[in-house]
Amino acid sequence: MNTNIQNVLIRYINYLFLLVVLMITQNELLNYETIEWDIPSYLVASQDIKNFHIPNQNQWESKGPIFMYLYYLISFISGKSFVIFKIINDLLLFTISIILYKVIHFKTNQKYLALSSSLFFILFMSQPWAISGYSEIYSLLFLSYSYLLILKFRYSKNVFIYIGILFSISTLINQGTVIFLLPFLVSEYFRNNQKKFFNNSLRTLFGFLIPHLIFLIIYFMSGLIDIYFATFVTIPLGYIGANYSTFYELRVFSRELFEYNLYLYISFLTLFFFTFKKSFENHSFRFKTTLTNVDILNVLCGLIFYFVGSHNYYHHLIFFIFYISISVGNIFYDKQKQIFCFFILLSVFTIFQTSFEKSYNNLRNFESIQNEYPLYKLSKLIDSNFDDNDYTILALDYNLILFYLDKPNFAYIVHPSNHFEDFIVDVLSDLDKVEKNHIESLINSEPDVIICNPRLIIRGEPIDLRSKKFNCEVSDYKKNYIKLDTLTYKNDENLNFYYDPYKEIRVFIKQK
Repeated sequence: MNTNIQNVLIRYINYLFLLVVLMITQNELLNYETIEWDIPSYLVASQDIKNFHIPNQNQWESKGPIFMYLYYLISFISGKSFVIFKIINDLLLFTISIILYKVIHFKTNQKYLALSSSLFFILFMSQPWAISGYSEIYSLLFLSYSYLLILKFRYSKNVFIYIGILFSISTLINQGTVIFLLPFLVSEYFRNNQKKFFNNSLRTLFGFLIPHLIFLIIYFMSGLIDIYFATFVTIPLGYIGANYSTFYELRVFSRELFEYNLYLYISFLTLFFFTFKKSFENHSFRFKTTLTNVDILNVLCGLIFYFVGSHNYYHHLIFFIFYISISVGNIFYDKQKQIFCFFILLSVFTIFQTSFEKSYNNLRNFESIQNEYPLYKLSKLIDSNFDDNDYTILALDYNLILFYLDKPNFAYIVHPSNHFEDFIVDVLSDLDKVEKNHIESLINSEPDVIICNPRLIIRGEPIDLRSKKFNCEVSDYKKNYIKLDTLTYKNDENLNFYYDPYKEIRVFIKQK
């Protein structure tokens, strides 16, 4: 067989293997309707686009506009099926793993190492907290491709314009990813003379400004430039000021990885050690070695991203995990490569073995899974209380019901927890988008349906919202509302993967 044909065949067999592993490891929990509340909130906020409104015009979410457009596009392609939406998001993760494969193969010319690196990333992302759909995955799609471009076409002048555009798109998905421009620029500074660095930086900046200028003009023409700046500057600074991340949580993260899969945990430790080993050779920190190594800088910025913008949410470590996966290309010694690949092989075998049966059943029955989702069934019950589709819903929790019913939220703020973040409410109040006591005001406006939860876990503490913001028992003080019996849906084992003993479902219907 021709050598080129053989290489292509091996490459596509590896791709197929990655796809199989990814689909099995990502869909073990497909029968659970919700794993966390970010994704339903993003879905609801993105649906306003179909009415030819721009993101954050009527429904506010903290992410960038391109993220909302991509979310709407995928939800449209999925035919409004939440299950198919989840599966399509798996394909985004698969695309990133293919880019990662290409990066490592280009750097090492070793297919087995490229495969191991992609498997490491996929297996890490198989943990419940990392199930795809987060803005980090969408940003990573563009960041990873920018890495591949600079690797393959470094000596092309125009590539730096494309790099800038890709970085810009990433920040228009997740604002915090601007931090990954720093490793790129620092690395370029130490690699080139001053003139070349200046020219390359200028081209990168030019590319970076193009998408941002387009959206600045769009928001300015729409009279929403204040919201644009609030979403990209003021409110993100509030996130930093309200930082709750701790090193203790990283210890918890490490322990949970150990409990999830011992071999993956060992793979992570060995890779982390091999990555930083050369920086500390001869018992001294090699400053310039580290600064010229863009992979090490990206790993460090991945950790900084977690601490600066996180509230101890593990999905903020996704960038760190990706760049640790890329650092496989920096392992020089064959014995180290063999150790890493050996533990990855054991990880694949053990995780695949435990996930296969449940994932296979979920994928085989994917068309019927949504009908068994408790919030989907509850949405049908709510809709049956109305003769037509002309009714309004205020959802202070369980936003997924809005998506099923194709309804906007009666509230401008979509994400449940953002209603209780003072630094968000204060900024939006100053812009006359919400009132100071906005929840009380919204309830007093008497929408047709009110969905809420009397307790909320805020930064690990269960909070009774009656003592904080409002009384969820609407029918107690508004006698024109009746409360639906939701106990069956609340107790459904498919509602949440993470059991929350404090959480209730309250649904109130206004009587005509």
